[in-house]
Amino acid sequence: MDIRKVPASQGLAWFTQAINLGARNPKAVFGAALLFLGVLWLLALLAGLAAGAASGDGAEPDLGRMMLLAIPMFLAVMLLAPVLLGGLMHVIREAEAGRPVGPLDLFAPFRQGNAPRLALLGALQIVLGVLGGVLMVAIAGADYWQQYLEAMQGAMSGRLPVMPQPEHPLLLTIVQLAFNYFSYALMLLSIPLMLFSGSTFAGAIRDSLRASVRNVGANLLAGLMFLLGVLVAVIVVVLFAGFVAVVGNLVHPAVGTALSTLVLLGFGAVLLVVLTGGAYVAWRDTFEGPKAPVAPAGIEV
Repeated sequence: MDIRKVPASQGLAWFTQAINLGARNPKAVFGAALLFLGVLWLLALLAGLAAGAASGDGAEPDLGRMMLLAIPMFLAVMLLAPVLLGGLMHVIREAEAGRPVGPLDLFAPFRQGNAPRLALLGALQIVLGVLGGVLMVAIAGADYWQQYLEAMQGAMSGRLPVMPQPEHPLLLTIVQLAFNYFSYALMLLSIPLMLFSGSTFAGAIRDSLRASVRNVGANLLAGLMFLLGVLVAVIVVVLFAGFVAVVGNLVHPAVGTALSTLVLLGFGAVLLVVLTGGAYVAWRDTFEGPKAPVAPAGIEV
């Protein structure tokens, strides 16, 4: 498949386009994003219930049993995440094309038979995570990670943590940045390649890696803009959530909690749409694949 070479400045265009996604059909796009978060919340709730069951009645938690219960939940999230990301991209694509679509189309990959292929991306991320962990231990030293975990446990207990120093800090930073870049690019570009370009799993992996090298400037700029935007937005949203919580507490503490939760949930949905939409427009500009027709502009109320 042909891969377009785009200027680095295109990364800024991808970011701005991703912010504007959902304007044609906000009910479908943001409804699907909220449904996405709801599914993850349900899995987290089940994990919490499982952990509570493992702790017993007032007894010390059985860490071995908790791990046996946590590992299947972790695997379920990792395998389900790319499927739901693909479903959200499908909703965004259909909404941008002006075709009828709704929040429940988040589960379109299951109906279309694409879920197993997308779930393979989650399995690949697990394998890459294990390999990356081994590589990081080799660079930083086994003692560093043990001391790091001890420092984190101390911080959670209220003690002032003493952070250890890795053996090769500069090399560790470079390897972590490169590893994260390629793993995220592989995930976010492979999904639309399989869904919209008709690529096989192996072909999508190959082409997403080629694109991540060919357009590294645009991809890094888009990622940097997203991270900076998140940092600024988090500060604003947290302050606003605190404000509405104070106002709601004047009525009842439950009202304040509910209002602040709604603000944070809406913010999470917006971030999810921007991240997924950014990957979609990056695929659309990068690959010589089929494109969705452009519908007349308009905002659904």
